[in-house]
Amino acid sequence: MASWFSQISSTVSNVTGLGTSVENVRSVADTVKDGQYFTKLDEHDLDWTLASGSSTENQVFYVTTKTGGFCFVQLIYSSIGIWNPTVSFTCRYYDPNNGHNVFKNINQTYNFVLSEDKRSVKTDHFNITLDDAQKVYKIQITHPELVVSMDFERVDQGFKVGEGKTYLGGTGDSASANGYVSHKFWPRATAKGTFIIDKALHEVEGHGMFIHAIQGMQPQLIASNWNFVNFQAKDAALSMMQFQTTKQYGAININQGSIVLHDKLISVCVENGVELLDLKKDDETDYDIPQRIKLTWKGKTIKNEQDGEEAKDVSVEMIVTVKNLIDKIDVLNEIPWFLKKLVQAFVVKPYIYQWLDTATAEITVGDEKHSIEGNCFQELVFVSGF
Repeated sequence: MASWFSQISSTVSNVTGLGTSVENVRSVADTVKDGQYFTKLDEHDLDWTLASGSSTENQVFYVTTKTGGFCFVQLIYSSIGIWNPTVSFTCRYYDPNNGHNVFKNINQTYNFVLSEDKRSVKTDHFNITLDDAQKVYKIQITHPELVVSMDFERVDQGFKVGEGKTYLGGTGDSASANGYVSHKFWPRATAKGTFIIDKALHEVEGHGMFIHAIQGMQPQLIASNWNFVNFQAKDAALSMMQFQTTKQYGAININQGSIVLHDKLISVCVENGVELLDLKKDDETDYDIPQRIKLTWKGKTIKNEQDGEEAKDVSVEMIVTVKNLIDKIDVLNEIPWFLKKLVQAFVVKPYIYQWLDTATAEITVGDEKHSIEGNCFQELVFVSGF
């Protein structure tokens, strides 16, 4: 989600498709064929596509540390039409125990070399290597401001919902759509490594989450806002990704989430909800910001054909009091001045709010109930007024 720094610069391309009628949307849920929202990742789902046109592709590795901190690294490839693609990376390192809270947004020269299988990549400063079994990523960053070495190993299964894509416009397929949004997930991983930031060494170990995302059109045409949730605890992990389409596409919410219990992915669901409570205006941005956020997941357990058990009802409720704002990012301040002036005509002050708070998830699986406390990272992104 922090890839907005490169995504937003694609707005300098011509803004197209802003008609007065509401266009068709075919969500990830609409691409499901067998009624099960869980779809196993295939051998090419983690390939880099490097799509042309106004598109952005990124891989992001989140870590919730055992000591209550949080960090992520992200590599971003953005194609902006007539210009050469841009390559950049972002990093967040937050540790409440020592007061460190650092964010880096670093642009690179255009040097993006894929492996033969398109699953690993080398840039000037950032290398990502995926093993043959597609279970372990090795991340290496070497830059004057940031050095990272980290192993990131998947726990249980990754997933996508249906085809893993939401199609915007057209008749709802790849050939006719104006664009698409794609997400592939590892909802649970183990992560271990080191971060050297501004010459200070930090050991990192904890629970990970990985997302490979593609936005196959200009971001301000896709969504007016995004909500992202990454809850990690010893015995559970919850993820949720929701965006509200622009008015051109009906201002509808597209939601997909997952539930991991005891290191097993038990449910992938789309009937989830985000409710922003106790709104208070932020005088700096003029946005209404919640003081509490109610999150709900609703679905079925993933069918296991081998054991023959019927799918069980699954639900989760979690109300998070957002006390710990770790960053509020003015996206336009993070891009070059001349791009900022061009972008301002098309977007309404894009801002990213990021929180990390403790929360308790009430998880119900069939007749079983689990109350689990963990750390919840949330990101609220305001993008577009379209």
